[in-house]
Amino acid sequence: MRLSEASGALCSRSSGKGLGHRSMASALFESAEHYHLDWRRDPRASEAEFRPGREIAEQATARRSALLGRLGQIMPDAPVLTRTYRPVEEALTGRAGDGEADGPHRHPVFLRDGGYRNWPHPDDDRSFQPLWHYTSSAGYAAGATRHEALVHAVNELIERDAWSYQLARSYFGLPGEGPELRVVEHGTLPAELRELTRTVEEVRGAPVLIVDITCDTGVPAYVVCDARSREDVRLIGSGASPVRTYAVQRALLEYLQVRTMFENGPVDADTEAGQIGTALARYPRHLAAARFDIHRLPHESTAFEADDGLPAATGPERLLRHLVDRLRESGVEAHHRVLTPPGPVTVVDVVAPGLEMFDKARAGYPVLPTGRLGERLRPRGDGGGARR
Repeated sequence: MRLSEASGALCSRSSGKGLGHRSMASALFESAEHYHLDWRRDPRASEAEFRPGREIAEQATARRSALLGRLGQIMPDAPVLTRTYRPVEEALTGRAGDGEADGPHRHPVFLRDGGYRNWPHPDDDRSFQPLWHYTSSAGYAAGATRHEALVHAVNELIERDAWSYQLARSYFGLPGEGPELRVVEHGTLPAELRELTRTVEEVRGAPVLIVDITCDTGVPAYVVCDARSREDVRLIGSGASPVRTYAVQRALLEYLQVRTMFENGPVDADTEAGQIGTALARYPRHLAAARFDIHRLPHESTAFEADDGLPAATGPERLLRHLVDRLRESGVEAHHRVLTPPGPVTVVDVVAPGLEMFDKARAGYPVLPTGRLGERLRPRGDGGGARR
């Protein structure tokens, strides 16, 4: 889907996934998200402030963020453009909690706008360049209400975090945990998921592997991929949700979406795989994580427990409460900004310092831990490098 201004200029591009008309709704919501990625379109862009890196790293809200800690070390006195994020808790109760980490959080703009280096603030000295490859749009989401948008955003952050945990387990020697893939037995899926799995397999002409990647947050999360192919960089779909059946459904549909986009879009999967291989040639662990060769990893069969999670009819407010509580139990607080005026569509930007982005290795970036894995994985080298 393409979103254009009145002049005809392209301002957003998106794709959607879902059953029936939900795929169109998904694409429409995503087009709104992508439009608001540009920090200059933020209705409160004028409120962005420069803060020294050291001050950003020393926030109580940043205490579990290995990434912001490195920012404070690499550029302690450099001015970094930041915006204020409010606790997601406030969206539920109307007030923040009482802890030190429950107040507002200031987050670097360059970490949330992938195009920022092309259109930085005129007073920015570009000190952010050593950490540019950590920029991410994960956590932007749209919905019919603020609660609905926040649920989608937090689910996405947890999904990326769980995938990062799996990659850390399988390729970076996460202490106390093995490298195996917890493979879901298709026969244990409920009827509607078995049917969807068969449909995806028929469309793709190949069996799929469903991997349970749920980590210490306890929120169900899954990855789906081709069970048979020998791809250089394995294409996957992922999903997370307190509703376990929805997490699998999302992963299956995203896998189909990704495959379809590569076959019909401007980017060729083999070309991109070659570029990733070149970018990570000096980082063998990251390259192995990017390739995600399921044939080289041990498999452990696991049954799908449909009743282990919230009911499918659970409303957005209860889902959000569950997600916020799960993150808090892991020592992570989520903070948000609302990017749209009151109306039928709400777009939010959510950050959760302490969650992981190791999955960026899959895009060719030799990243270090960004969150609480920094406490368990001790990479060698300086703050801007990566474990080899």
